[in-house]
Amino acid sequence: MSRIGFILTATTLWATSAAGQSSSGTLGALGFMAGCWTGSAGGSTIIEEIYTRPSANIMLGTTRYIRDETTTMFEFSLISEDSAGVTLLPYPRGRPSEATFLLTHSEPGRVMFEAPQHDFPKRIIYRVTSDNQLLARIDGGEGSDKVMEWGLTRTDCPGS
Repeated sequence: MSRIGFILTATTLWATSAAGQSSSGTLGALGFMAGCWTGSAGGSTIIEEIYTRPSANIMLGTTRYIRDETTTMFEFSLISEDSAGVTLLPYPRGRPSEATFLLTHSEPGRVMFEAPQHDFPKRIIYRVTSDNQLLARIDGGEGSDKVMEWGLTRTDCPGS
């Protein structure tokens, strides 16, 4: 291989690797989610979400839906990073989901996890808005009209 061919190949590999890193991101890209959030889940139901800061290759989350002072649904989330990338494994009602969601897109204040083989949801998206709201969205994939979205406001964490 000529020196020019080597340089072109190395540049192409570096650009491909850099592009992959910017689109998938690392666990640190989820730092904007850390903290406590609350909002409406429709009607008189309140949603509360708490996320730890990303650290030691994991981030943990808890979600609960409260109506009339009673928890009607809860979920744990394990977001972890290893050599395969960043993944989100939901535990609805404390049981592991059959699907693990891979972080496929990351930019400042926005991340998207996907599990295209899953029935619903296929995508989980979190983004922070200019007024410091956290929007959590699940949907059936690109172009799907099956969408659920919640707007959450940063709040004091329990015990603080």
